[in-house]
This record gives sequence, C-alpha cells and structure tokens, in this order.
Amino acid sequence: MKTYLLLLATIILCSLQCRKTPRPPVTDIPGLPPATQTGANTLGFLLNGQPWTPEGNNGTANLSIDFDPGIDNGIFGILAYKSINSSNSTQLVLGIRDSLNFIKTPQSYKIGKPAMGGLIYSDQLFCVRDSDDASNFCDGLITIQKLDRLNRIIAGSFECKLFNPACGDTIKITNGRFDMKF
Repeated sequence: MKTYLLLLATIILCSLQCRKTPRPPVTDIPGLPPATQTGANTLGFLLNGQPWTPEGNNGTANLSIDFDPGIDNGIFGILAYKSINSSNSTQLVLGIRDSLNFIKTPQSYKIGKPAMGGLIYSDQLFCVRDSDDASNFCDGLITIQKLDRLNRIIAGSFECKLFNPACGDTIKITNGRFDMKF
C-alpha cells in the first residue's frame, strides 16, 4: 500500500511540475512597431507576410490622423504612406465612418461592403484596392482597443484581404496595429 501511495504521489508531483504556464499572445513582430495603447503615433502591418510601416517623405507627413467627433457621431481616418523613391511608393487609408462618440472599447467594425470600416491600399503600380469599390472583393475587420477622449488616444488592430480584378492579385494585410494621438 505504501508503494502504491508513493507511486501516486510521485506521478502527481511530476504532473504538476510538467504543467506549462500559458504564454501571452505575441504582440511584438520583427519589423513592426509594438502593439501599444499610449498614443505613440505608430502604425504597421504585415503585407503578404512582409512588414510595412510608414517611411520616407513626399512633402507631407507619412502618418497622419483625422478625428472629427462632429461628423456622423464621430469618425476617424488614418493616412500612411511608404515612399522609398519616386517609383516605389505605397499608401494605406484606414478609417471608421460612424459612432465613435458612443462606443465602448473594444469595438470591432467590418471592412467591406456595406460596412462602417473602410480600407484603401494602393501600390507602386497605381493599382488601388478599395473596400468601397463594388468591383473589389474585401473582407476584414478593424478593432478599436482604446479610445481615450480625454488624452486624445485611439489605438487598435486591423486585418483585411483585398482583391481588385484589374490588379490580378489578392493582398493580405495581417497583424495590423495603430496607436495614434488625435
């Protein structure tokens, strides 16, 4: 009987020691800014698996935000571009058209038709993929993780698949994150 109890105690002790502690979700991805909520004025995403962050200068800020609480109960839009040189420039426009004055975070918005969230991506070949264009396929989501009106911070995440038949390919935007002061 003592042998049985000793064996049982050993098995229980080993199983407790072998239990793995859960790991937090990965928020830091090489090449992207951290997923913060401090008003760090950052944006980044993976475009078909490759990091994309605002870069370069074409005479305007490569990352800007427009937040207007007076239009349609509160809208926001983020414009970002990556301008490597005159022949290699891409642009992202991301926004929500309604209701930011009344949301409780986290709040998600569908990107696509019809939806309150919108996303436009244009590449260096001037091929535009627009979530509002009826000829484009779009499926995605914008999630507002933090909306702090007092400190004027909006932070969240986004992902989207966009297809424009004229461009001939599908782009995948994953692990998108933004943290902006407005």
